Amino acid sequence: MTAPAPGLVVPPGEGPATWHLDALWTWKFPASATGGGLSVAEQLLPRGSAPPLHRHTHEDEAWIVLEGEVAFFLDDQEHLAGAGTYVFGPRERAHTYLVRSETARMVILLLPGGCEEFFHSTGRPAGSPTLPPPTPPDMDALMEGMARFGIEMVGPPPEL
Repeated sequence: MTAPAPGLVVPPGEGPATWHLDALWTWKFPASATGGGLSVAEQLLPRGSAPPLHRHTHEDEAWIVLEGEVAFFLDDQEHLAGAGTYVFGPRERAHTYLVRSETARMVILLLPGGCEEFFHSTGRPAGSPTLPPPTPPDMDALMEGMARFGIEMVGPPPEL
């Protein structure tokens, strides 16, 4: 029998940060700290931020909208989510989102943990706790990372 993972407390604004595409990801609980059970990050996203429509083959994904207004697309349904809304995207289900407000802040949970390695490998360490400077994505690296981590792109990102 293995010992349980220790309890964790991460104050606001703390945790390693990654710039991924147009968002700031602040990692609160990496899989290594939760015995692999989950990974948790806080996202800061600009208006119009939207990943391509995709599905995960290894993990479920959940979001809690803390600030702003975000449209979530789960399979063929659109759901408008404001602060306080919880959203669950099970593995194998197509999903994406689109930030409709000036900015949005969300908590993202990845279950089981480990998918943060995709974001680290296809993003870059954040130089400040702000949105990243505009940089075109390296689509070859993104596609290679998606394939390596069992993430399938199934459509383009939604647009405003």
